[in-house]
Amino acid sequence: MKILAIRLKNLASLAGPFELDFTAEPLASAGLFAITGPTGAGKSTLLDALCLALFGAIPRLSNIGQSRVPEIDGDISTNDPRTLLRRGTGSGYAEVDFVGIDKRRYRARWETNRARDNAAKKLQASRQTLTDLDSEQILSTQNKAEYKTMLEARLGLNFEQFTRAVMLAQSEFSAFLKADDKERSELLEKLTDTAIYSQLGRRAFSKSREAEKVHDDLKLLATGIAPMAPEQRAELEQRFTDAQQQLKTQQAQQRQLELKQQWLAELQRLRDEHLSAAEQLTRAQQDWDNQSGQRQLLGQLERLAPQRHLFAQRNRLNAQLSPLSAQIAEHAQRQSDVQARQTGLEEKLLASNGALEQAEQQKKTAAPIIGQAFEQQGNLSHLSKEVQDATVQADAAERAKAEGQTALSQLLEQQRQLDERLQAITGQLEKSAVLAPLAQAWTAYRPRLQEAMKLSARLNKGREELPELEKNSTRVEQELTDRRNALQALYSEAQVKADAVSAEIQRLGQLLQDNRQQHSACDSLERIWQRHQDIENRLQEIERQQQQANERRTQAIASGLQLKIEHEAAELALKTTVELLQRQRLARSASVEELRGQLIDQQPCPVCGSEDHPYHQSDALLQALSGHDDSEETSARLKVSQLAEKLVELRSEVTELNARLKQARPQLEQLTEQLQKLIPELEAHPLYARLLEQPESQRGDWLSERLHALTAEIASSEQRQGLLLKVQQQAEQLQQNVQTARDASQQAMKMLDDQQRNIALDNQAFEAALQEFEPLLPAESLPRWRESATDSFMQLDNDIAQRLEQLDRQQEEQQEHSERARKIEREQDSLHNLEQECVRQRQRLAALQAQQSASQQRLREMLGSHASAEQWQQQLETALEQARRAQSGAADELQLARSELIKLATGLENEQARLQELQQESGELNQQITQWRASHPELDDAALDTLLGYSEQGVSHLRQQLQQSEKNLEQSRILLQERDKQVQQHQAHHSDVTDAAQLTAALQDAQKSSADHEQQCADLRAQLSEDERRNNASRDLQEQIASAYAEYLRWARLAALIGSAEGDKFRKIAQAYNLDLLVHHANAQLKQLVRRYRLKRGGSMLGLLVMDTEMGDELRSVHSLSGGETFLVSLALALGLASMASSTLKIESLFIDEGFGSLDPESLQLAMDALDGLQAQGRKVGVISHVQEMHERIPVQIQVRRQGNGLSTVEVSN
Repeated sequence: MKILAIRLKNLASLAGPFELDFTAEPLASAGLFAITGPTGAGKSTLLDALCLALFGAIPRLSNIGQSRVPEIDGDISTNDPRTLLRRGTGSGYAEVDFVGIDKRRYRARWETNRARDNAAKKLQASRQTLTDLDSEQILSTQNKAEYKTMLEARLGLNFEQFTRAVMLAQSEFSAFLKADDKERSELLEKLTDTAIYSQLGRRAFSKSREAEKVHDDLKLLATGIAPMAPEQRAELEQRFTDAQQQLKTQQAQQRQLELKQQWLAELQRLRDEHLSAAEQLTRAQQDWDNQSGQRQLLGQLERLAPQRHLFAQRNRLNAQLSPLSAQIAEHAQRQSDVQARQTGLEEKLLASNGALEQAEQQKKTAAPIIGQAFEQQGNLSHLSKEVQDATVQADAAERAKAEGQTALSQLLEQQRQLDERLQAITGQLEKSAVLAPLAQAWTAYRPRLQEAMKLSARLNKGREELPELEKNSTRVEQELTDRRNALQALYSEAQVKADAVSAEIQRLGQLLQDNRQQHSACDSLERIWQRHQDIENRLQEIERQQQQANERRTQAIASGLQLKIEHEAAELALKTTVELLQRQRLARSASVEELRGQLIDQQPCPVCGSEDHPYHQSDALLQALSGHDDSEETSARLKVSQLAEKLVELRSEVTELNARLKQARPQLEQLTEQLQKLIPELEAHPLYARLLEQPESQRGDWLSERLHALTAEIASSEQRQGLLLKVQQQAEQLQQNVQTARDASQQAMKMLDDQQRNIALDNQAFEAALQEFEPLLPAESLPRWRESATDSFMQLDNDIAQRLEQLDRQQEEQQEHSERARKIEREQDSLHNLEQECVRQRQRLAALQAQQSASQQRLREMLGSHASAEQWQQQLETALEQARRAQSGAADELQLARSELIKLATGLENEQARLQELQQESGELNQQITQWRASHPELDDAALDTLLGYSEQGVSHLRQQLQQSEKNLEQSRILLQERDKQVQQHQAHHSDVTDAAQLTAALQDAQKSSADHEQQCADLRAQLSEDERRNNASRDLQEQIASAYAEYLRWARLAALIGSAEGDKFRKIAQAYNLDLLVHHANAQLKQLVRRYRLKRGGSMLGLLVMDTEMGDELRSVHSLSGGETFLVSLALALGLASMASSTLKIESLFIDEGFGSLDPESLQLAMDALDGLQAQGRKVGVISHVQEMHERIPVQIQVRRQGNGLSTVEVSN
């Protein structure tokens, strides 16, 4: 992978557009180049553009928070890369050309803009494109997910790998070298992007806690769930069966009452409909009677209909005759007016012809004079332009003269101020003359004095850190002792030896496994035994109910046979009574009564010959006999009906009992089959033999006690095992803490020894440096150097910089003084020439103004009263045109008048003919109407006008209204007949219905009783469901508890190995492997950079040591490395990480952003050698640095220069 070019526009301080082409000179042949410029100029923006073009993201924005910044029409996140768009611009972009892993050239582009590229509009979404430059084909445009996939496939690196393999920051590795194990593991995790291991450690710890809580919650929940005893369950089921039976009986009675109530409601509805039909018939009959006059009117309208068009035609003719007569008179008057107007127009035409001839003659006479005036006007216009130009030139000469005088005055004033500044600089240089020897060779002396300053600063810092290191050593020793005591106290509190924890956990695990197996076996036996008992109890209950049903069925059949005999006897008695009563009624029929009235006492009957006539009595006796007959028949029928109802009830009861018996048989068979299946299962159970040894009445209690004892033993073992697991986890953590404290103690002692040795060496070197510069430094400054070398160096550096700056300014001011003297001399010559030019222009202007006045006088004499030749010529042409328009208008008006006169004569003749035709038609029509009215003398004028006032729609509406009235009357009669029939048919049923109020009260009582029985059934059903739920929940909960405990053990073992609250336990284990790999790659880089040193793990789990191959492979702390050595090791680690990130990918471009300013000359030399080694490996290396020495040693530079107002430019220099 190789970067070919970077382009950008309007990003941060870089407006652009700018291009860095690494394939063009001087960058093409430069293996090492520097990116230079002051702080804040925009050097890092170049690297931002590189990442932005490729990935649409910036490394330094990835770790900031989610705060917001104001934006037009809203706000955006502070980590949004669009915030790099330069303020006040409408669009910007970043573009990178690179060679991919397939050796093809590609171009990646990121761009954003505001709406319509207007800087005041809303910010739009960013866009990314990827182009194959070899084939000039766009691979991806809009879809960012597709773009990311295609880019990473061709670049060979993702964003995290690119920022660690191509853009290197050694500051992270400097901290990495001197960190403790915890900080080193965190940094290594960040550098290698392997945070997954910390997440796994934290997740294992949290999952262990969660599994333990789930197990404890389930055990607590199990204490609140207990099902009913078998006896209570059987009693509840029996109560539920009885309640269901009572509910069915009550619902049947309620249905009978509801049917009767529905019959009464239907009867009332039919009666209401009958009454409504009768009222409707009455209204229809009244409407029919009230419309007799309308029927008479309709007859008259129908007789008038054939002649109605005659009256309409007469009205139309009368409406046309009067307007036509008036129109004829008006047209005659208009014809007379037009003839008079024609005469006047003929006279007007003659006058306009004369005026036209006069205007043409005037224009012909004035034409020569107007031509001369036009020529004179042209000459005057040319003179006016010359006068105007001369005036402008004269004014310009005056202004140039004034400006020359002003410029000369300013130059003289500037020269005076410059003399004053030169005198001031000379005085300042005399004050700092003592620094002249140092200032002359300050470039050579400054690095050495700077090194002395660093030695002093390091010496002072070492002396300040020494007490803290001594205190830290004592503190670490005490911490080691405390952690050892804590570990011993943990084992003592748990009452277990350190080497027996694992064995005790295994023993408890085996014991728990055995107890759970016994608990599971006992629980399964209890469930099977409970099912066995439930089935036996259910069998006994069903057999008891079956026996009761058989007994009741036998009783019902016997009662039914007896009732059948009584019913047949009652039917026979009813039949005999009805026949007898029928004969008696025949005897009292109307015809017989008449014959009886003719009988005479003691005279023979003409029918039977009997002289005794018992029925020949009074009406009261006949009525009494009739009433007695009806009562006797009703009594007989009532008895038959009651016996029939009892028979129906008994048959229903027998049918229901048969159904219940039939339903019970399959239940018995099913329960018996279930019982037979359970017996082998019981006999095969390993604890069944022990169960049979118990008394039969105590077997259920024995199983419950056994389960309770096993549950308690399991809980106790689980608690003990959980405690030991926690002890084991805490012990491992404490052991790690002890090891960490031991490593820290050793490291603290070594750091203390190293610090004391370094202080002595630094003090000796500092004194030697002071003695070397003693002749050059002012004598009074030496004590201050020993007290505060940094302040003394900064003061000296500032004084010498001021002296050097004053010398430069003195030279610049002297050069400026000589140059300004030459400018003053040139300005004086120029001012003299300007004064001469001003006089010449004023003379030329006066001559031109005299010629202009003479020409104006001649033109006024030619024009006379006219303003100009153009106005005189325009006046003549206007008069001629007006005369022509007047003559043409008069001719047109005369032609129009003649045409209108012809049109009026023709129209008047046509209208007179039309009037005669209408008058003839009107006479014939009046004759026909008179003949028709003679045949209808009953219609006078008023009646006829009334009838003619009806329109055809009105007549049609009247006819439809009368037809609808007749139809309504007939429909009302038919509806009333149907309602009579419906009432009679409905009354033929249920003649035994009681009073409605009593029926309603009985129905309400039945509904309340049904609701009470239904509520009782619902309550009992809910109790049964709740008991079933508790039974199922109890069984499921025991299984869940066992499963939850197994899950807890699994996570507890995993947490004991890798789990911790912060994830550092597994992170250290995992990062140890990453550290091995990083050390391997870093050592490979050190072979190329500096062969003396190698890195090696040691001292602690994630400790790092430096092996010095020139000192017999001596191992020493990384803290003992000098600044330059630390830089080399850090650079090797960064390059090693780049190798890890890029795997087998060859990376040919590197950008290093590191603060080289803190390096001493020797370290800087080592750093430059290292950079030369990198470019010798075929890599193009770019370095961002402020160090002047590096700028001088790296010839090819990308210089970022400030321009003011937040704007910078980019230039490539060699």
